Amino acid sequence: MGKVLIAYNNDSETVLHDFFESCADEAKQICADNGINYSSVCPPDLNEQSVVGVMPDHHLCFIAAHGDVDGIYNEDAKAVVSIRTTNYNFKDKGLYSVACRCAQNLHPHLKALGLRFFVGYNDTFNIRGEHEPFINSAMAGLKSLLSGDNVDIAKEKMLTAYDEQIVALDATDPMAAIELVHNREALIFEGDNNLT
Repeated sequence: MGKVLIAYNNDSETVLHDFFESCADEAKQICADNGINYSSVCPPDLNEQSVVGVMPDHHLCFIAAHGDVDGIYNEDAKAVVSIRTTNYNFKDKGLYSVACRCAQNLHPHLKALGLRFFVGYNDTFNIRGEHEPFINSAMAGLKSLLSGDNVDIAKEKMLTAYDEQIVALDATDPMAAIELVHNREALIFEGDNNLT
Protein backbone atom coordinates (compact mmCIF):
# COMPACT_ATOMS: atom_id res chain seq x y z
CA MET A 1 0.00 0.00 0.00
CA GLY A 2 1.25 3.44 -0.91
CA LYS A 3 0.68 6.61 1.04
CA VAL A 4 -2.66 7.19 2.75
CA LEU A 5 -4.37 10.57 3.10
CA ILE A 6 -6.31 10.96 6.35
CA ALA A 7 -8.82 13.81 6.17
CA TYR A 8 -11.21 14.69 8.97
CA ASN A 9 -13.35 17.46 10.41
CA ASN A 10 -12.34 18.09 14.01
CA ASP A 11 -13.59 21.68 14.13
CA SER A 12 -14.89 22.23 17.65
CA GLU A 13 -18.09 23.86 16.35
CA THR A 14 -18.94 20.79 14.25
CA VAL A 15 -21.39 18.23 15.58
CA LEU A 16 -19.56 14.91 16.13
CA HIS A 17 -16.12 16.52 15.68
CA ASP A 18 -14.78 14.31 18.47
CA PHE A 19 -16.07 11.18 16.72
CA PHE A 20 -14.47 12.20 13.42
CA GLU A 21 -11.17 12.91 15.16
CA SER A 22 -11.28 9.56 16.97
CA CYS A 23 -11.79 7.78 13.63
CA ALA A 24 -8.83 9.69 12.17
CA ASP A 25 -6.68 8.83 15.19
CA GLU A 26 -7.56 5.18 14.67
CA ALA A 27 -6.66 5.47 10.96
CA LYS A 28 -3.28 6.98 11.88
CA GLN A 29 -2.63 4.18 14.36
CA ILE A 30 -3.54 1.53 11.77
CA CYS A 31 -1.08 3.10 9.33
CA ALA A 32 1.64 3.25 11.99
CA ASP A 33 1.04 -0.37 13.01
CA ASN A 34 1.46 -1.49 9.40
CA GLY A 35 4.41 0.74 8.48
CA ILE A 36 2.34 2.75 6.00
CA ASN A 37 3.17 6.38 5.29
CA TYR A 38 0.33 8.82 5.68
CA SER A 39 -0.39 12.52 5.66
CA SER A 40 -3.32 14.18 7.36
CA VAL A 41 -5.46 17.24 6.88
CA CYS A 42 -8.09 18.86 9.08
CA PRO A 43 -9.65 22.31 9.55
CA PRO A 44 -8.86 25.00 8.69
CA ASP A 45 -7.13 23.28 5.76
CA LEU A 46 -9.84 20.73 4.96
CA ASN A 47 -10.85 21.65 1.40
CA GLU A 48 -10.96 20.34 -2.15
CA GLN A 49 -7.36 21.26 -2.95
CA SER A 50 -5.94 19.64 0.18
CA VAL A 51 -7.81 16.37 -0.52
CA VAL A 52 -8.62 15.92 -4.21
CA GLY A 53 -5.63 18.02 -5.20
CA VAL A 54 -3.10 15.83 -3.39
CA MET A 55 -4.48 12.42 -4.43
CA PRO A 56 -1.79 11.90 -7.11
CA ASP A 57 0.63 11.45 -4.17
CA HIS A 58 -1.64 8.98 -2.33
CA HIS A 59 -3.23 5.60 -3.04
CA LEU A 60 -6.08 5.83 -0.56
CA CYS A 61 -8.09 8.63 0.98
CA PHE A 62 -9.70 8.05 4.37
CA ILE A 63 -12.18 10.78 5.26
CA ALA A 64 -14.38 11.31 8.31
CA ALA A 65 -16.75 14.27 8.01
CA HIS A 66 -20.36 15.16 7.34
CA GLY A 67 -21.77 14.15 3.98
CA ASP A 68 -24.87 13.99 1.86
CA VAL A 69 -25.90 12.16 -1.30
CA ASP A 70 -23.56 14.27 -3.46
CA GLY A 71 -20.42 14.57 -1.37
CA ILE A 72 -18.46 15.17 1.81
CA TYR A 73 -18.04 18.61 3.34
CA ASN A 74 -15.80 20.66 5.63
CA GLU A 75 -16.64 22.74 8.69
CA ASP A 76 -17.97 25.55 6.48
CA ALA A 77 -20.25 23.16 4.54
CA LYS A 78 -18.03 23.54 1.47
CA ALA A 79 -17.39 20.47 -0.67
CA VAL A 80 -14.17 18.60 0.01
CA VAL A 81 -15.04 15.89 -2.50
CA SER A 82 -18.38 15.84 -4.30
CA ILE A 83 -19.97 15.29 -7.67
CA ARG A 84 -19.17 18.97 -8.33
CA THR A 85 -15.44 18.83 -7.54
CA THR A 86 -12.79 17.88 -10.11
CA ASN A 87 -12.16 14.25 -9.23
CA TYR A 88 -9.93 12.79 -11.94
CA ASN A 89 -7.19 12.36 -9.33
CA PHE A 90 -9.20 9.48 -7.84
CA LYS A 91 -8.54 7.26 -10.87
CA ASP A 92 -7.00 3.97 -9.67
CA LYS A 93 -7.32 5.10 -6.02
CA GLY A 94 -9.52 4.15 -3.09
CA LEU A 95 -11.89 6.18 -0.93
CA TYR A 96 -12.81 4.99 2.55
CA SER A 97 -15.35 7.30 4.14
CA VAL A 98 -17.20 7.66 7.40
CA ALA A 99 -19.85 10.08 6.16
CA CYS A 100 -23.60 10.07 5.69
CA ARG A 101 -25.23 9.18 2.37
CA CYS A 102 -22.19 9.73 0.13
CA ALA A 103 -22.56 6.28 -1.43
CA GLN A 104 -25.69 7.40 -3.26
CA ASN A 105 -24.33 9.79 -5.91
CA LEU A 106 -20.66 10.35 -5.04
CA HIS A 107 -19.76 6.66 -5.25
CA PRO A 108 -21.08 6.06 -8.80
CA HIS A 109 -19.58 9.39 -9.90
CA LEU A 110 -16.10 8.43 -8.68
CA LYS A 111 -16.46 4.87 -9.96
CA ALA A 112 -17.15 6.25 -13.45
CA LEU A 113 -13.85 8.16 -13.17
CA GLY A 114 -11.90 4.98 -12.36
CA LEU A 115 -12.02 4.75 -8.56
CA ARG A 116 -10.72 1.26 -7.63
CA PHE A 117 -12.68 0.77 -4.41
CA PHE A 118 -15.13 2.60 -2.20
CA VAL A 119 -16.33 2.29 1.37
CA GLY A 120 -19.16 4.51 2.56
CA TYR A 121 -22.83 4.66 3.46
CA ASN A 122 -25.97 5.10 1.36
CA ASP A 123 -28.01 6.47 4.28
CA THR A 124 -27.33 8.37 7.50
CA PHE A 125 -24.49 7.14 9.68
CA ASN A 126 -26.10 7.06 13.12
CA ILE A 127 -24.34 7.32 16.47
CA ARG A 128 -25.86 6.93 19.90
CA GLY A 129 -24.24 6.60 23.31
CA GLU A 130 -20.63 5.50 23.56
CA HIS A 131 -18.60 6.13 20.41
CA GLU A 132 -16.28 3.12 20.70
CA PRO A 133 -18.60 0.46 19.20
CA PHE A 134 -19.31 2.78 16.26
CA ILE A 135 -15.62 3.52 15.73
CA ASN A 136 -14.67 -0.17 15.99
CA SER A 137 -17.27 -1.10 13.39
CA ALA A 138 -16.60 1.77 10.98
CA MET A 139 -12.82 1.28 11.07
CA ALA A 140 -12.66 -2.53 10.86
CA GLY A 141 -12.51 -2.56 7.06
CA LEU A 142 -9.64 -0.06 6.95
CA LYS A 143 -7.74 -2.06 9.55
CA SER A 144 -8.14 -5.18 7.44
CA LEU A 145 -7.22 -3.50 4.14
CA LEU A 146 -4.12 -1.83 5.51
CA SER A 147 -2.93 -5.07 7.09
CA GLY A 148 -2.82 -6.58 3.58
CA ASP A 149 -6.23 -8.25 3.18
CA ASN A 150 -8.00 -8.02 -0.16
CA VAL A 151 -11.27 -6.12 -0.56
CA ASP A 152 -13.42 -9.23 -0.21
CA ILE A 153 -11.81 -10.33 3.06
CA ALA A 154 -11.81 -6.77 4.43
CA LYS A 155 -15.53 -6.46 3.73
CA GLU A 156 -16.25 -9.74 5.52
CA LYS A 157 -14.14 -8.68 8.51
CA MET A 158 -15.98 -5.35 8.66
CA LEU A 159 -19.39 -7.03 8.58
CA THR A 160 -18.22 -9.42 11.30
CA ALA A 161 -17.04 -6.48 13.42
CA TYR A 162 -20.46 -4.86 13.02
CA ASP A 163 -22.16 -8.10 14.06
CA GLU A 164 -19.95 -8.47 17.13
CA GLN A 165 -20.51 -4.88 18.23
CA ILE A 166 -24.27 -5.20 17.68
CA VAL A 167 -24.44 -8.32 19.88
CA ALA A 168 -22.38 -6.62 22.61
CA LEU A 169 -24.49 -3.45 22.51
CA ASP A 170 -27.76 -5.35 22.48
CA ALA A 171 -27.05 -6.45 26.05
CA THR A 172 -26.14 -2.98 27.34
CA ASP A 173 -27.80 -0.38 25.10
CA PRO A 174 -30.41 -1.91 22.73
CA MET A 175 -31.22 1.46 21.13
CA ALA A 176 -27.56 1.98 20.21
CA ALA A 177 -27.52 -1.57 18.82
CA ILE A 178 -30.43 -0.61 16.55
CA GLU A 179 -28.45 2.38 15.24
CA LEU A 180 -25.49 0.11 14.56
CA VAL A 181 -27.74 -2.31 12.64
CA HIS A 182 -28.88 0.66 10.55
CA ASN A 183 -25.26 1.60 9.78
CA ARG A 184 -24.42 -1.98 8.81
CA GLU A 185 -27.36 -2.10 6.42
CA ALA A 186 -26.34 1.25 4.88
CA LEU A 187 -22.73 0.16 4.32
CA ILE A 188 -21.44 0.06 0.74
CA PHE A 189 -18.10 -1.73 0.43
CA GLU A 190 -17.26 -2.23 -3.21
CA GLY A 191 -14.22 -2.81 -5.35
CA ASP A 192 -12.10 -5.43 -7.08
CA ASN A 193 -12.28 -8.34 -4.62
CA ASN A 194 -8.65 -9.28 -5.30
CA LEU A 195 -7.35 -5.76 -4.75
CA THR A 196 -5.06 -5.35 -1.75
